[in-house]
Amino acid sequence: MHGSVPLARRNLFADPRRLGASAVAVGLAIMLILLLDGLWTGITRSVTAYEDNVGADLYVAQPGTHNFFGTVSQIPIGTLDTVRAVPRVDWAVPVRTFLAIVELHDRKIPISLVGWTPGERGGPWVINEGRAPRSDNEVAIGRVMADRHGLRVGESINMMGRRFRIVGTSADTFMLSFVFMTHSATDSLLRSPGTTSFILVGTKDRAAVRAALAGTGLAVNDRDELARRDLATMTRAYKAPMNVMRGVAFAIGCLVVALSVYTLMMDRRREYGILKAMGANGRHMLSIALRQTAIVAGLGLVCGALLFLVGRYIITAARPQFSVVATAGATFRATGAALVMALIASLLPAHQLSRLAPASAYQSG
Repeated sequence: MHGSVPLARRNLFADPRRLGASAVAVGLAIMLILLLDGLWTGITRSVTAYEDNVGADLYVAQPGTHNFFGTVSQIPIGTLDTVRAVPRVDWAVPVRTFLAIVELHDRKIPISLVGWTPGERGGPWVINEGRAPRSDNEVAIGRVMADRHGLRVGESINMMGRRFRIVGTSADTFMLSFVFMTHSATDSLLRSPGTTSFILVGTKDRAAVRAALAGTGLAVNDRDELARRDLATMTRAYKAPMNVMRGVAFAIGCLVVALSVYTLMMDRRREYGILKAMGANGRHMLSIALRQTAIVAGLGLVCGALLFLVGRYIITAARPQFSVVATAGATFRATGAALVMALIASLLPAHQLSRLAPASAYQSG
């Protein structure tokens, strides 16, 4: 009886419209989980984009500086010579960074302004269009910023009371765009020549260089430490809501699977009653419930993957500043969520099947 009659599959596919509706509903929950996971991955990667791509191992800054974004650091440019003189330092360059506001089309737009020395490290690591700035009246702006505000290479933009010519488009972060210009241009904008914000250091021995710079009184931040702090600072307000929405999507998926299988079971309780009358035990009935919920969850997983592709396209087209990144880890987590949904959702149908009286096989209706 157990091997010859695929009762779980037959009962589910007996009503394809209901099964399809259940799969779509579960798919929507899986899609939401995948989209939230992809959005979070995109956010975290964009927040640490500078640290991930610029290639520096250490960041030397004003004492007490623990972040790259949202912090004010000012050190003498002569610190560069001090750092370069340290043994095992492969390269060191000055970079000035600060947050600024530009007004575009009557809207105030936050930007992360980075000043670096052309030809050295610390500048744009990718140029989508045009080229990197070479002179003090040139800038490269974020690609999303350019697209959203209709800015083109060759046009001018007003920043902090000065006009700059846009010569290229570069990277963006989750909440704001990078704007790259020469270090000497930032000296003029801030009226602070002879200073910089950070000394970026390349080295194969971080510990030795940090120890050598410990006596200078400067803050020496490891690249990984700095990225973690930036990520915690920039995403603190979003982490909890993201986790809540993941939990809600998971709960909805469990509820949909449980209700779908439960209603299908109740519609065919006479068949299950026949099984009980023929001697089916509780383990057999639990196996049926598990197979049914697994089928619904599996179809929902496939449907959710397809809906995710559609949802990602819509989100990135409507809001290009948001990057939805599909990763192998997200796929495994979504698959695990579907399996756990099936396991949890099988509890209600299995409980009802175990309590089903054999006499229900002879009840009318």
